[in-house]
Amino acid sequence: MRQRIFAILGLGLLLATPAAGADGPALWSIEGRSNSVYLFGSIHLLRPGEFEIQGKLAEAYEDAEAIYMEVDLDDLSPLEMAAGVSGWAIDPEGRTLDELMGPKADEAHALAADAGIDLALLAHFEPWFAGLTVVSLTLAQDGYTGAAGVDQRVQALAARDGKQISGLETLDEQFAALDSMDEQSQREFLLKSLTDVRRARESVATLLTAWRDGDDAALADELATEFEREPALYQSLIVDRNRNWTDQIEQLLDDDDDYLIIVGALHLVGADGLPAMLRARGIRVERH
Repeated sequence: MRQRIFAILGLGLLLATPAAGADGPALWSIEGRSNSVYLFGSIHLLRPGEFEIQGKLAEAYEDAEAIYMEVDLDDLSPLEMAAGVSGWAIDPEGRTLDELMGPKADEAHALAADAGIDLALLAHFEPWFAGLTVVSLTLAQDGYTGAAGVDQRVQALAARDGKQISGLETLDEQFAALDSMDEQSQREFLLKSLTDVRRARESVATLLTAWRDGDDAALADELATEFEREPALYQSLIVDRNRNWTDQIEQLLDDDDDYLIIVGALHLVGADGLPAMLRARGIRVERH
């Protein structure tokens, strides 16, 4: 179910076997000319108490002078966030969700009603954003929040400690990647999200277990399955963004400061993941 991918990516991927005796989510490190860069995979939505900054991650955090997130949300005001949503999640031609869904609108409303979701509340948004919101609402019912997720926990700690926080991309760039789906794919995404709501709890639990166990192979298999029929979306959401981030990470290796980079967990596994792209450039990446 593709909504699981987006829940992991947020809106927050070298295929490897789990480290022997892995006792938590994996951490990668890269040695630059005179610094270290650490990579950690985030789960953007978690329940309170499910995540602590400890072990290898805590060591990497203490070593790092600066933190990179996918997007530096700390510097965005509520007005900027709202403007980002308005600019990308609302159809530029002013069409409503029902108009964009066309003959599939009735099916979407029926599925939403069966799931206990009032789709009318999302009437002014495009299907891709409505699908993401359905996922968030479903997970929120089980107590999953961004405040308890890896990103916001690390960002809050860095702000408290006065560590520099930067973003690998802007909010507009992230929304643009999500908005790149064509209209048919968007309709299918919303219908699939609504259809899979009842199975979302079990699916997310499976992914969380793989993440906690440092099971990269399981995460990579899930990634491949989710995007099997969506090569264009995979290229936009995963490959293109990872390549952009790899360029930035390579530049950081010429710096004197140490960095901790937090991105969605599925960006760190698979043949097109950050570790794989870095290794393809001759950069040694060590997995902990």
